Amino acid sequence: MSLLYLLGYLIAPLLFIKAEDPKSVVKRLRFAYRLVGVKIIETDSTDSRERTIFLCPYRNLFTDRYGKREFCHNRLDQVDVGLSSYLKKHKNIKYDVPKGCSDTKANSEYCYSEVSIP
Repeated sequence: MSLLYLLGYLIAPLLFIKAEDPKSVVKRLRFAYRLVGVKIIETDSTDSRERTIFLCPYRNLFTDRYGKREFCHNRLDQVDVGLSSYLKKHKNIKYDVPKGCSDTKANSEYCYSEVSIP
């Protein structure tokens, strides 16, 4: 368990206070994304699933040390894993952490996350 995971798990109760459904959870996630500089490109809602397509501003950070996108998508994502664990355990909401940087319709530089009820 990493410190970034713990950070995500510890801030989750504050971030998701009174959030009981995917719409309210994703609203708070999008706020948090913007707060840390993530550029939201597109949002999509179908049935009980909320999707956010975004561009991680940190994707090229430390590329010489970790490789392309490694820091953004494998290190910083640990915060999201902590948020996801909290939502699953305490709210029964599924938060699929950011993924898919090469399989979205926006193609390659963009990622997406999804929130739904399991």
